[in-house]
Amino acid sequence: MTEVAAPFSISLNAVSKHIRMLEGARLVRRRRSGRDHFLTLNTKPLDDAARWIETQRSLWTQRLEALDVVLTEDAAGAEKHK
Repeated sequence: MTEVAAPFSISLNAVSKHIRMLEGARLVRRRRSGRDHFLTLNTKPLDDAARWIETQRSLWTQRLEALDVVLTEDAAGAEKHK
């Protein structure tokens, strides 16, 4: 764990807490062999989140574009009645 903490200007304890949080989020996997701990990045949760965000972006872009059309038409109609 000390090798992981070395590049950072925070305590080993703080790095350990951060790694536990990443493990809890399934972004890091830990494998132990004796006293050694081996950490690997798990990109699947990030890929899943990116896919979900893109789906939501597409949905909301369509909805907001439709709202923009309605509001633009409404504003144009209001200008005609002045």
